[in-house]
Order: sequence, then structure tokens, then C-alpha cells
Amino acid sequence: MTKHYAISLFSGAGGLDLGVEAAGFTTRLCTDFDDHCCQTLQLNQKAQNGRFLSEATVVQKNIKEYSAKEILRDAGLKRTEVDLIYGGPPCQAFSVFGKRQGINDPRGTLLWDYIRIIKEIKPRSFIFENVGGLLTIDEGQIFEMLLHELSTDESGNQQYALSYDLLNSASFGTPQYRQRVIMYGIRGSKAKPINMPVPTHYTQPDAPETGLLPPVTVADALRGLPLTPTADIPNHIGRVHGAAVTERYSNMSYGERDSKTRINKLDPNRPSYTIVVGSDKGGGKGHIHPYVPREVTPRESARMQTFPDYWAFTGTSRHPIRQVGNAVPPLFAGVVASNLLREAFAENDAPDYKALISRLGLEYLKK
Repeated sequence: MTKHYAISLFSGAGGLDLGVEAAGFTTRLCTDFDDHCCQTLQLNQKAQNGRFLSEATVVQKNIKEYSAKEILRDAGLKRTEVDLIYGGPPCQAFSVFGKRQGINDPRGTLLWDYIRIIKEIKPRSFIFENVGGLLTIDEGQIFEMLLHELSTDESGNQQYALSYDLLNSASFGTPQYRQRVIMYGIRGSKAKPINMPVPTHYTQPDAPETGLLPPVTVADALRGLPLTPTADIPNHIGRVHGAAVTERYSNMSYGERDSKTRINKLDPNRPSYTIVVGSDKGGGKGHIHPYVPREVTPRESARMQTFPDYWAFTGTSRHPIRQVGNAVPPLFAGVVASNLLREAFAENDAPDYKALISRLGLEYLKK
């Protein structure tokens, strides 16, 4: 496969980055404002000894103070060498789980910094990821502005051919229901929109669909992971519950929501509920484990997100679960990036679902 260079924006803990690299791109720069996320990227980059992000420079910086010239310098690339820019600006401003303030939320304006960098660097392609709420906030006006800004140049001519859809990660073999907007941009006045990824799995266990694989479940994700939390596995230490909480969790049925903590008990025979991060004032909570009366550990949540067990998250208490919850599932990201390689770069040997599982080292998903 030809070497295709990429730049990662809003990198977080590296979920999108892992998938993009597993698909075959070479990332030359990862940047994020959060210090724990950058530490996570650097820790794993070093620990994996070149397996992933071997050529990437990790830069902690406020994107609003990061010029296109500086980004290219830190990536060691010329504009003509950038095949892909990928990333998802912080999504809480558009999420149905948040207050949906949209562009009135300061984080929402980071959307326009993503646009600015795309317009200034002009990569051959881009991948944009965000929450489904982006489609409907402000009656769809923000999304329409996004489409206009990305698709046309200052003269009103086409600069990128766009294709997008609201995709459920469970439709692509991830053990979690997670709806996300995925958008591709292909540069060129005569470029055509590429096809979106085709689902490989049906999502409801009791409603099989011809030609599709059954959903990957919570039980699949937890396979081989000790029920008793242990420090021997990265981030496999969770919250300690009192007797009252433990008793309450013990009496719950699969899929039931706890009236006090407002979290659900996972059904082992279905994909997980969406992993969420909580508010800015506190860390997110995991869902309730299907087999034991406790909340899942950050590592178990990372399994639902398809992070490999070797990918460790830095920080204490709330930091790991926030990094996990904010991430794009690496396996899903790999499917999205492989589709781009086939559709826009004619790389017909880009890895499929099973190959991505092997490349990412997701031993627990191998059957």
C-alpha cells in the first residue's frame, strides 16, 4: 500500500487515530488541548514501540492558537503531502446528553477552527466525526453552514465533494450502540462524493437481517477479562460501592435503569449502551456490570469502545473514563478509514473488519 500521510486534530485518547492507522494511514501529528489525553498518546506511542503512531509528533496546544503553518511544520509535511486530516471537534455543545447550546457554547466554536484548518491546508481528503445532535441543533442551521463552508471556496466553487451519514457503530461490529455523524470530503472541483461504509452487522439480536452478521455483544467484549478488578490490567480498577448500592444493583434486571445513579444494567446478549463521559464538573459513570453488582471499570468501558487492552489511559479517578467516553471506537474508526482508502485512494487491499480486529490486537473479539 502506498504511504498516505495524515494529521489528527482533537485527538483525545487516540480512538480515531488507532483506527486510521490500523487502516493504513500514517499519522504525522496528533494534537489536543487536554494534558491527560496527550500523556495517554505519548505513553502508548512509547509502550508499543512503533506499532501505532510511530511517526507522529504529539503536541498539546489550543487549536485556536495553532496556525496551519505551525501544524504543517510540526507534522513535517508540505501542504501537497497531506492526504488526510481527521478529527471531531468537542461534541458536548451538540449532544442530546448535554444542553444543546450549539454555537452559543464556546466549545461549539471549535467547529469553525476545524473548518479553518481544512481550508488553509487543503488536504486531499478529510474525515469529520461528531454526535448526531449536530444534524438538528438550531433547526439544522449549523450543519448547513458546515456543509457550505467545507464544500465551497471563497468564490463559491466546489472545493470538496462531501458525503455523510448518521452511522451506528454497532452496525459495523462494535459492541456498543453509538450514533455518530461521519463525513468525508474529497478535494477537487470535479470530485464526486464517495460511498459511505456498508453495514456488516444487524443491531437487534432478535431481528436478524439477511446477509449481515449478528451484533457483537457485551459478553463478547468482556470475554477473558477478570470479573474481579485488578491493577495487573491497565485501568481495570473501578468504583467501590457501599452495601446499599451493591444490593440495589444485585436486584436489577438486564436493561433496567437504576433510579438513583441513572445508569443501566448491561445485557450480556446485546451491544452496550453508549459510553458517556459525564459533565465538566465530574467524571462519567460506567454502566452496571451484567454479572456482578458494580459499575464497570474504565477498562471494561474501553472494551465496549474496542480499545485494545494494551492501550492505557493516564490520570486518576475521572480522567480515564472521560478519555474513553469521548473517544471514537477504534474498530469503527478503522472501518471508516478503510472505506476512504478504497473509495478515494483506490487501495483495494485496505483491511476489512476481520483484518482490523487483528491489526488492532482485539483478541477478545476473535471467535
